[in-house]
Amino acid sequence: MKKYPLLALALFWTAAVHADSFDFSNIQYWVGSGSNEAAFVLNWNDGPTPDALVWGFKWSGGAPTVLDMIQAIDAADNRLTITPHPLYSDAPSYGIYSIYYDLTGLGGTPTIGTPGDLGGPENGHAPFAGDHYREGWYTGFWGELTGDGNPYHGGAWDGSYPAVSGVGFDSLTNNSWWALSFTTDLQNYTIPEPGFPTSAPEPSAVGLLAVGALGLASRRRRRAA
Repeated sequence: MKKYPLLALALFWTAAVHADSFDFSNIQYWVGSGSNEAAFVLNWNDGPTPDALVWGFKWSGGAPTVLDMIQAIDAADNRLTITPHPLYSDAPSYGIYSIYYDLTGLGGTPTIGTPGDLGGPENGHAPFAGDHYREGWYTGFWGELTGDGNPYHGGAWDGSYPAVSGVGFDSLTNNSWWALSFTTDLQNYTIPEPGFPTSAPEPSAVGLLAVGALGLASRRRRRAA
């Protein structure tokens, strides 16, 4: 996995502007191509910030499923690792077990625990403090939400059936919003609504910031000498 200097990431996150609303024009990381667009938000609810990250997905032709979008984004962004439950990894009955995001830019690979229904303690973790990682089947779970319009501009999140029936079953529509949010509510099974999102950084943008950070560090070393 690629590594990006912490300074570069700090510059990126600091530069993000918290506007009154968030729409498709604010998304920096787009996957796919075509005239149709959908937004995908991940919300870990695990402490490190920014917590809610958003990607964009484009397509043409027939409607792909939410799972198609998730797998395409996972394949494109090498800072993101989405792991299905071992017994439910085939579409359409696809179950998401863990999601990792290299928020610190230090690289590494997450330690993925074993689902509780397979006798495991579900005790996986990120390689570095400050990265995003959540897993769960019995200790918590990833819940799916769909937007009733734009949730960050007059709309709302909806996690009710039949609006959401599973990522392998639900089909995308143009300008739709989708989210996965982790919950530990195993009594009422409520799914927290994602907070105000931050766009996941496009790889080229992170790379440019990294070059700038390295150049600044080099100049400082020359002055010190």
